[in-house]
Amino acid sequence: MENNQEFIIIALVSLSISVWLYFKFKNERKLKEKLSKDYTRLMADNALLEAEHLKFQLQPHTLNNILANLKAISNKLNRGMDSLSDTLEYILYKGNKHLVSVEDELDFIKRYLALNDLFISEIDSIKVNDSGVNKSSKQYKDLCIPHLITAYFIENAFKHGDVNHPQFLNIIIRLTDNEFYMSVTNRIKDNYMPKSNGGLGLKNMNKRLELLMDKKYKIDSSKSESNYTSTLTIYF
Repeated sequence: MENNQEFIIIALVSLSISVWLYFKFKNERKLKEKLSKDYTRLMADNALLEAEHLKFQLQPHTLNNILANLKAISNKLNRGMDSLSDTLEYILYKGNKHLVSVEDELDFIKRYLALNDLFISEIDSIKVNDSGVNKSSKQYKDLCIPHLITAYFIENAFKHGDVNHPQFLNIIIRLTDNEFYMSVTNRIKDNYMPKSNGGLGLKNMNKRLELLMDKKYKIDSSKSESNYTSTLTIYF
């Protein structure tokens, strides 16, 4: 009888321990599952926070780029307005005299090119070489060449040339005591064929030169596979 009681006590203790261990392991498993879910949710929340942080960084960076572009456009517009104002003033008021100095015409060329620079994407696609201009020459400041006589050649280059080419336009200007010389070379568009007898602008320019320079001038033009060149020489 006593042995039976001991057996029952041992069995009850063992069962109690088993039940305790079962619920212990079960609670631990639930805790682990909860911790795992919490960890997964925490990782997801952290990833979301990182994404939001990157988004926050991206937006000011994008806005800063837009601001820089707006500033560049604003600076170009300011330069363009100044160039346009100076160009219009030269066209309207200097033209009353019919003849201008080489200095004035050079200033016009540079302002006019600066104005057109607003619409050209390639940097340094226009070259102006005036190193051959003798500023000590009497003709540099005297009224000696027709007003806007250089405009025809430059406008013709912009009209028919390939303005998107990185070597679009090359202008050479020289002045000595005896002559004024200008060469305008522009890259041509594909399949461009210049008119054999020129247009209305060329005819008007020739008439002006005949009236004002008394045949003391020379106009030449040539075309290669990729370039078109016009030259003007005025003799003093």
